[in-house]
Amino acid sequence: MRLSPFIAVILSAYLTVDAATAAYAQQRLTAAPAVAHRPTAALAGHYVATRLNYHPLPRIERVPSQDGWEHWFRLMDANVQLRADGRFVASFKYYRQHVRPKAPVSPGPLLNESYKGKFSVKGTQITFVPDPNKQQRGKLQPIVGTIVNDQLSIPYIVAEGQSKHPLRLDMKRDASIW
Repeated sequence: MRLSPFIAVILSAYLTVDAATAAYAQQRLTAAPAVAHRPTAALAGHYVATRLNYHPLPRIERVPSQDGWEHWFRLMDANVQLRADGRFVASFKYYRQHVRPKAPVSPGPLLNESYKGKFSVKGTQITFVPDPNKQQRGKLQPIVGTIVNDQLSIPYIVAEGQSKHPLRLDMKRDASIW
């Protein structure tokens, strides 16, 4: 970041500094990163889901599908473990059914799904890059969320044909779990 000539003139009218101090200040401003990278060790811990789309868990969502039916699911639990080495493990427990719109649902067995991968942080932005796995064909897309203090928020768009259904998972760090 360089001082604009306009700002430099205004500052010089109010401040009297020697050339060495001015050069040092300019060097520090230029060397400062635009966005600070937060150390992953400071964020390491276990984050537990508290809300899905602003509602407490367990939460039911119905996502329209291409064939006119709905993907019904009930999220029971979600956890993300952030490790100090920049790796993560995310796990989800849920029920799901493919049903006619507004049809009654008799959930099948409780399903467990987990993902592993790397994460990075720039400022309050956290990016999860899942490792390839057997269930998903091809590389999984990165997911970008927000982390502020002990709160983690992960927005996600479920795309099914022309339909897009936004989801937002809010999580809180739980220091009692590791």
